[in-house]
Amino acid sequence: MIEELNLSEMFSNFVKFISRNVSLLLIFMLIGLISVVGYQKLKPPYYETKAICMSGISEYERQDQVEDLSQRTAIDLINHLQINIDNKDYSSLAFSLGLNLEVASTIKKIVAEQLYQQDMNEKFYALNKFEISLTTYGNKQNKNIESGLIYYFENNPYISSYYKSYILSSGSLISDINDEISVLNQIRVETNMNSFALGSQNTISGENRKLSNEIITLSHMREEIKTNSELLKPLSFVQNFANVNQKENDVLVLGILGVVLSFIFGLFVALVKEVKTT
Repeated sequence: MIEELNLSEMFSNFVKFISRNVSLLLIFMLIGLISVVGYQKLKPPYYETKAICMSGISEYERQDQVEDLSQRTAIDLINHLQINIDNKDYSSLAFSLGLNLEVASTIKKIVAEQLYQQDMNEKFYALNKFEISLTTYGNKQNKNIESGLIYYFENNPYISSYYKSYILSSGSLISDINDEISVLNQIRVETNMNSFALGSQNTISGENRKLSNEIITLSHMREEIKTNSELLKPLSFVQNFANVNQKENDVLVLGILGVVLSFIFGLFVALVKEVKTT
């Protein structure tokens, strides 16, 4: 009972304290709110946008032990750029992206994340694509930044050496397949002339595709290699950065925080004031 009376008395004293200093507290809260709004108006505006990308790096590396077209290396390379941004080292960032310093300094944050898809069993599996989240101090440089990221991948020594080797080996493999098809065609012609059928059949795995004979199988392999060689670039944009005109604004959250902190500071000042007057 005594504790309840003490709590009631404390609450009553606190309310009386607030009412005695309401003007002072309102002034502090108003100053805090005006400060937050002023800061939001004066600070550079920033914009957030996203893009969807894919990379063929794992294909160049012949990483058969990981899932098809793993995007891990590409994601790590993108996230590595944030080190320069956090350190305000825009000169190094501009050099890496092949951009001028003015464009590079507009990048506030860049983050790459793996994309996943959920199957019917509610299990998630990684897609052969990833998402780049970009925050910039302007909304006019998205195309330049896209070009810079492609430059960054294509001029990376590790990726460049693997990519050149991949293109050469793909070309050599296509040439070997063409030679084999020519030999098989010659055998077929000679066999038909002697009234013998080649009669060999093969199937290849994947999406219920079945090909009737060796020539069609090899032709399919050749076209698949050609397609991969043309499409599996070090970095490709499946969906470019969206053009965003809406500025990101934290005025509501910061405004509430500013008012609360100002109120607490006002309570402290009011308490000191009353202690001095007593």
